[in-house]
Amino acid sequence: MKILFANLFVSFTSNSIVGYLKKMGYEVVEKTYYTPEDTYGDERLLNMIEKDVVATRCDCVFTVNIWPLAARACHNKRVPYIAWSYDSPQNLPTNQDLDYDTNFLFIFDRAEVELYHKEGIEQVYHMPLAADIERWDKIKTGSSAAGKVSTGSGKNASTESKIDGNTIGKKYDVSLLGTLYESTLPMLLSGMNEYHSGYVSGLVEAQKKIYGYFLVDDLLTDEFMKSLNQQFREKNPKMGEVSKKQMAYSIGSYLTYIERLSLLRLLGSRADVHLFSSKIKEETLPLLKDISIHDWVSYEEGMPKVFKESKINLNPSLRVIRSGISLRCMDVLGCGGFLLSSYQPEMAEYFVPDEEVVLYDSMEDAVEKTMFYLEHDDIREAIAHNGYEKVKAEFNYPKQLKQVFKTVGLES
Repeated sequence: MKILFANLFVSFTSNSIVGYLKKMGYEVVEKTYYTPEDTYGDERLLNMIEKDVVATRCDCVFTVNIWPLAARACHNKRVPYIAWSYDSPQNLPTNQDLDYDTNFLFIFDRAEVELYHKEGIEQVYHMPLAADIERWDKIKTGSSAAGKVSTGSGKNASTESKIDGNTIGKKYDVSLLGTLYESTLPMLLSGMNEYHSGYVSGLVEAQKKIYGYFLVDDLLTDEFMKSLNQQFREKNPKMGEVSKKQMAYSIGSYLTYIERLSLLRLLGSRADVHLFSSKIKEETLPLLKDISIHDWVSYEEGMPKVFKESKINLNPSLRVIRSGISLRCMDVLGCGGFLLSSYQPEMAEYFVPDEEVVLYDSMEDAVEKTMFYLEHDDIREAIAHNGYEKVKAEFNYPKQLKQVFKTVGLES
C-alpha cells in the first residue's frame, strides 16, 4: 500500500507515525507543504495536494490532525483521506468538508466523536493515541532538561529509582509540562449583561467541582446562545456571532487555567514543584512565587527527560477534552513516568486506577495523593512501571495504525 503523508503544519507525532509506517512495510511518500494563510480555502494548496495525489498514485492520504483542504482534495480525487488527531476539541470553525464518504477522521476523545455523530457527521471514529516507546526508551537522563526562567523556594531533592533495569535520577518532586492556557472568557463576560454573565459564571462554578463530565454541553442551550448573541449585536453591531463550540472552549480553557494555577500554588507550598511552560503572563508570575519555572522543552528530547526525571507528573487535563486520554498522558506513561491526572472516563476505562495511573477528582484529592506518593517511593515506582507496560502492550503505534487501516478497509 502506498501512503501520501502530508505535512501541512508542524506536529508532534508526524515523525513517529511515518517511521512506524515504514517499519510496518508500507510505502510512504512524505510531502511537506507551506503553511497557508487561509487554512480552509487556499486554492493553491488544494491544487498542490490534488496534483500529488495523482502523481504518486497513492492508496490514501494521511495527516496528523484534521485538515479540511486535504479532505477536499481527496474527495475530489476519490482517494481515502485519513486523519488521526491529537488535538481535542478540533479547531474547526464549521463542519464543512467533514462528511465526505472518502473521509476517515480519527479522534482520541470518544465524547467528541459522539458530538459529531449527533450533528450528522458519521465519518468520525474513535481511536486512542499511542506512545513511541522505542524512541522514549533511547532517551538518556542526567543533564538538566531546561534552563530556568525564574526560581521559587526550590525544595529540590534527588533520589534514584529503577524502570525496566535503567537507573534514573529523579531531579524533581512534581512537574507540570504544559501551557497555563489563556481564555477569552473574561473579555466575553465583560460584554455581557447581568443575566448572561451570571448564567455563565454559574456554569463555571458548577463545572469546577465536576470531573469526568462536561455539563457545559447540556447547559449552553441553543436558546441561551441565541439570546447571548442578540445581546452582543445590540451592544456592538459589528461583532460576529459566538458559536456554542467557541463558548464551550472559552469556558473550558478558563477552567483549565484556574485549575492548573490553583494546583501549582497548593503544591508549591508543600513540595518541590516545577513548571515547564511558555508564554506565562507577567501578572501570573507573582502567583507562582513558590514554583521553579523553566523554559519550554522540545518534544523529542526535552519532554521525555522531564517525564523520566520527575517523581510525579501532573496532568490537569484541558477541561474540553471531555473523556479521552491526551498525548501528554500517553507520553508520560510511555517514558516510564508516574502520572497523576484529573479524572477522565477513558483513563479509568483503559487503565487500572491506583495500579497503573493515579486519578484525582478534586484539588484536595490531588494534594493528598501527591503528598502520599512522594512519601512512598516503592508504591509510586511500581505504579509507573505498570503504566509503562500497559502502554507498551496496548497503546503502541503498530497496534493503533493497524486498527486505523482496518477501519478504513485497507487492511483485513
